[in-house]
Amino acid sequence: MDFVRWHRTLCDQCLTGHGQSDEVERDLADSRVNLGIRLFHRCVDHHGIHRHGGTERMKKWFVLLMLIPVTLLSGCLFPDSQKPSNRVPYPQQLRTVQDAVDAYQKDTGVLPIKTMEADTPLMERYQIELGRLIPRYMSDPPTNSFEGGGTFIYLLVDVETKPTVKLMDLLVAEELQKLQVRIDAYRKKNDKYPFKGSIGKNQFTLDYKKLFIKKEPTVPSPYSDEKLSIYVDGQGRLFINYLPELKKAVQTAKKKPKVGQDIRYLLYEDQPFVPAYSQSYTINEKGEPVFSEKSSEESEN
Repeated sequence: MDFVRWHRTLCDQCLTGHGQSDEVERDLADSRVNLGIRLFHRCVDHHGIHRHGGTERMKKWFVLLMLIPVTLLSGCLFPDSQKPSNRVPYPQQLRTVQDAVDAYQKDTGVLPIKTMEADTPLMERYQIELGRLIPRYMSDPPTNSFEGGGTFIYLLVDVETKPTVKLMDLLVAEELQKLQVRIDAYRKKNDKYPFKGSIGKNQFTLDYKKLFIKKEPTVPSPYSDEKLSIYVDGQGRLFINYLPELKKAVQTAKKKPKVGQDIRYLLYEDQPFVPAYSQSYTINEKGEPVFSEKSSEESEN
């Protein structure tokens, strides 16, 4: 049974008034938490495993989760049935949430977003708290949202100028987390990260042989059929390399971006997905996309 089906089976009561603890809410706000653990937290809290008899039942659910097999990381991080291209970001659902967000902000003066850690990357920072919008501004969560049993997180970009609803894919987070576990284990055992080479000031490729991975993993791009590579910063944190997509976006941009400007907006302005798990990018004097100095400073903090 996959995580999404498990979620639909067990957590259909998530929005029916059970409520959840502040600690669980903080965990669920972390987009980098493994999706299986997120679902476990939600079911522990919503279905009262702690409150109703709970230690033995909690252990049973935890064992069940641990028995779910972990896919061997090699090649593309998604089997065909789980590629983002096979899951539809319905425009009508995006419009419904956008209208609800706009109405909520007009009535309250604030945006319906979750409280995130200060160091949450920009593209993942402004996640919409759909519970604030239901039932006054919309009747139910979108069916493809995490809250509605799907795998998409609804979030906002350009919050200071024109808050716009976009999507982030949780299955990407799940697969990256599996790889992150291996990297952290290697670091703990060897007191260093399994770096192989450098693609920027603070961007490094990985030696996958040291992680017992046969073939370099890739992530399917949400913008094309391109398969994107993965890299880490100096602290071993995983990111997706969007340079191939940005090169195409800069070439076709109606208005050329400025040197030093974060150009990730070129990817999401006409698309439903944000470039999740990304550092900031800009262009150099030649007009070529590069990692920005800001991305290095963020990694060093």
